[in-house]
Amino acid sequence: MQEFEFSKTGSARKPKCWDGSMRFGIFWPGTKTKLPSERIAELNPDPLDIENHLSLARACEQVSLDLVLLGDGYAPSSEEGTRIGFQDPGLHALIIAAPIIMATQHLGVISTLHTTFFHPAHIARFAANLDWLSNGRWGWNIVNGYRDYEASLFGFETLPHSAALYDAAAEAIAVIESLWDGSRRTEYDGRHYKSHGKMKGPYPSERPVFVCAAASDRGRRFTATHCDYLFASPTELSDLPAIKQDVSRYAHEASRPAPEILVVIDLHIREQQGEARRVFDDLMGSMETNEAGRKWSGQIGRLRNEQKSPFKFPAFVGTSREVADQIIAAREQWGLNGVLFRPLICSAEEVLRLAPVMEILERAGVRKNPKARNYSW
Repeated sequence: MQEFEFSKTGSARKPKCWDGSMRFGIFWPGTKTKLPSERIAELNPDPLDIENHLSLARACEQVSLDLVLLGDGYAPSSEEGTRIGFQDPGLHALIIAAPIIMATQHLGVISTLHTTFFHPAHIARFAANLDWLSNGRWGWNIVNGYRDYEASLFGFETLPHSAALYDAAAEAIAVIESLWDGSRRTEYDGRHYKSHGKMKGPYPSERPVFVCAAASDRGRRFTATHCDYLFASPTELSDLPAIKQDVSRYAHEASRPAPEILVVIDLHIREQQGEARRVFDDLMGSMETNEAGRKWSGQIGRLRNEQKSPFKFPAFVGTSREVADQIIAAREQWGLNGVLFRPLICSAEEVLRLAPVMEILERAGVRKNPKARNYSW
């Protein structure tokens, strides 16, 4: 295995400074494939080979992406999914965050942590240490959990209603922010959590970035009230203006800036004319209709609050020039300001195909190179 150097330096922490230019990230490949397709799984790197993750992290930084999102879950959805490497095995979003942080210098790294499965004191300590390790480059993807077969691992027969889970998540944030104040004891007695005492340091010098992938009305209100980013997964980009309107309204009611919205978008780039579309359509057509596919369809439909076409996501497909033009057009037409790419094949080689796309976007003035904005979130 190739060695890597610890990148933490004495430089200033990654700043929070949204300047209106676009932000870009990658939905990290914690498992063999994010889609229930054996063919796609066969084309992806081994997720249990750490060097694949380190190479991918370096590639993300080389093409000057802003951040990566580390999703997570605790149980396989089906035996068929496990057989093809869909959702199982999967690396823990806390554990894999550390080597990614250490292999990079500027990349934002966002880990998923479930409020339903971790007490706020655990999250507070995990987050404080990763904030220290990354010098402000780590963020928390706030997830309540929605899959009963996962919750059963933690003793839940069924999960509470989504609104109750968001109420609990709001309490968790209150506890966590109190525990990060090293000047006093925490004395919290809530409906969902209790916490008394003082957590040992280190403490974040400022709150880490908070994000959420909410789709429900209650979830968007929670995100607008507490978070810096919303990860959105609409079926069509034409749905984006309504999402932005909702989030802006809720943020105004909470007297805070609206969170930036990153849209999950499938990606496939090839420089030979027509090749990317041909391969993309072929691979998307390979998704299983067996138990793995049916379970995933139900999961993603519930998560996105979308039952009619749960498999459908926006996609940027084509040559580098074509993909850049698609991004520019989506920004002009629908107000797209952030993208969380989900490449069907997520390797360092595939991510490096984004380099000319980023250069075109910078020349077009829709994206400012992270170096020119001090690598801000």
